[in-house]
Amino acid sequence: MQTFNKTYHKNVQIYEFGYAPLFLKPYITVFCYLIDGLLIDTAQRNCEKLVLKHLPISEIKQIALTHWHEDHTGNCAVLQEKTQVHTPNICTYAHPYTQEKVKNSFSVLPYEEFLFGKIKPAKGIFAPFPEKIITPKHIIYPIFADGHSVDHTVFLEKNEGWLFSGDLFVNTKIRFFRKGEDIYQTIKTLKKVEKEDFDTIFCGHNPQIIDGKAIFNKKIQYLEDFVGQVQQNIKKGIIKPTQIIKNMQLQERTLLKFLTFNDVSLAHMVKSAMKVVSSEIVSSV
Repeated sequence: MQTFNKTYHKNVQIYEFGYAPLFLKPYITVFCYLIDGLLIDTAQRNCEKLVLKHLPISEIKQIALTHWHEDHTGNCAVLQEKTQVHTPNICTYAHPYTQEKVKNSFSVLPYEEFLFGKIKPAKGIFAPFPEKIITPKHIIYPIFADGHSVDHTVFLEKNEGWLFSGDLFVNTKIRFFRKGEDIYQTIKTLKKVEKEDFDTIFCGHNPQIIDGKAIFNKKIQYLEDFVGQVQQNIKKGIIKPTQIIKNMQLQERTLLKFLTFNDVSLAHMVKSAMKVVSSEIVSSV
């Protein structure tokens, strides 16, 4: 089953794509945005037919990728190919790490293929982010925003107060991390981006059209509280993630952890919070 929805916010075209086999309801949907000829992210490859059917290919003049993950870059290759008819040598802006991954393709875990699909190597023209991406009516500022991934970048339209946040936001409360996510760097990045002037969050999975800044701050507070609770457990001598999770009255999503081959879990989030805390304790002894 594939799902599609299109909405607008002012002159931003909002595209939402979902995929699940047979007649199952999509577990997660993916958003990409078209603003004045600039396409931000390309959705999952499992929805390639819907993407090509519903995106106005002739209107896409530039592409910008927030990061390399398969649900954001899945249709980069095919869109580079299809847009050539209308915009020869279309440029895709991306972080160097994103470029490397998308140009060469990369393997995905079974659950990632199930949800989002395999990645086709993109052979089009790539470029590093300029200081600003200019469209006929807008100026978009790329802001490096690592933590979720080493290459993560968000895009800010200052005049409108729009933040195209990729996976930096997602939700105020996060109950699991992907392997490799860094909670301390995420908090640092959130605080950096929070200083910018915006009120609308065009998220990769959960857009917030109003009160974006207030909602953004709630996530910062939640993550800081989470780290604080992990710190308190370690100071009491509790160093097993499973025990910390129990003491925090949280629960691991065992099925999710199993289905993702331990790529996604609450334990990864706890362990990330333990890294700096553990080193601080050792240095203070």
